[in-house]
Amino acid sequence: MIALRKPTYYLWRNDFSSQEEFEAERKKYADIGFRVVTFLDGDSNTNIHDGIKALVKNHWDSV
Repeated sequence: MIALRKPTYYLWRNDFSSQEEFEAERKKYADIGFRVVTFLDGDSNTNIHDGIKALVKNHWDSV
């Protein structure tokens, strides 16, 4: 059996000037099948994979 996973799309909340604008963008991607991950702060120009690796490493170190 082959399990298909939804692709992930990353959004930064601080890239939008209003909650309504953010929700419209989030809904657009969710409606076409993406799993939408939202970051509340940080630089959207930073390589997201470096941030995820650091998050996992920090979590792993605390376990």
